[in-house]
Amino acid sequence: MKYTSIFDVIGHVMVGPSSSHTAGACQIAYVAQLLFGKKPKSVIIGLHGSFAETYRGHGTDIAILGGLLGFSPEDERIKNAIEIAENNGLKYRFDIVDLGVEYHPNSVSIEMKSNSEYMRVIGSSIGGGNIVIKEVDGLEAGFGGEPNTLVILNQDKIGAIVNITSTLQKFNLNVGSMKVSRNIKKKIALTWLETDSEIPNEVIEAIKKYPEIIWVRIINV
Repeated sequence: MKYTSIFDVIGHVMVGPSSSHTAGACQIAYVAQLLFGKKPKSVIIGLHGSFAETYRGHGTDIAILGGLLGFSPEDERIKNAIEIAENNGLKYRFDIVDLGVEYHPNSVSIEMKSNSEYMRVIGSSIGGGNIVIKEVDGLEAGFGGEPNTLVILNQDKIGAIVNITSTLQKFNLNVGSMKVSRNIKKKIALTWLETDSEIPNEVIEAIKKYPEIIWVRIINV
């Protein structure tokens, strides 16, 4: 077996009993709120597979709430996530869902709302605290936030990718991998690029200036 990270061997630093059901669950929610771009005011959490079966015993529920509050898996505040969520006015609901056989048993659907804004993210915890974001607002995804990742929703137009990559070149950022998921009917695309170094916040404004860009998010390791 080939290991690409020391975390594949020893796992992540975390609070909770399970790297998959606690640390991974927290990381999915943490990345979800980064993609949303703000702390949600209300959220519907759909637990699939083994998440649905064991979420209370493994602390999956508090881990997800902690991630939505912006706590990383090693944050001690996760233990008090329910109380903190309620004190912050976060409205939440846990549902048992069946996302289908194509989804990993440790998967969760997170529907976030803030005023008129809405986003649905589906993520899977694949072991050792590692995750994969599988879907963002109905668009297929496939990133986990490690390494540093730039995620962009854009209109599916000629020149969009050139504008994005040329901007990264100006910031001297080397792209390790890039993928695009398209919805041809809606004429939108989800683009994510993994970089070798940390992505500065200035990249967001530089890319947002292009008219075909809907939103830009950064997930730095």
